[in-house]
Amino acid sequence: MPETVTAKEYTDFMALREQMKKGIEEADSEFMLVTYTRLLAALNKRQNAANALNIKLENRNIAAIKKGKKEALSSAKNRDDE
Repeated sequence: MPETVTAKEYTDFMALREQMKKGIEEADSEFMLVTYTRLLAALNKRQNAANALNIKLENRNIAAIKKGKKEALSSAKNRDDE
């Protein structure tokens, strides 16, 4: 799974989800209702996976920032102790 999603990809994805919702509302047969429902469920799974990945990436970035900050504070403290 890619680690980034462009703004256009996100917009296209959300438009596709809206199309599936509209399809559910306008379905005139059980077949189409089930089809749109399953497609929306698949899109929801992809969105959840993307959200989970985004959280992991944010946590990784926060951990890197914390590590750098901790090292900077530690070295500043060591300089003050001398």
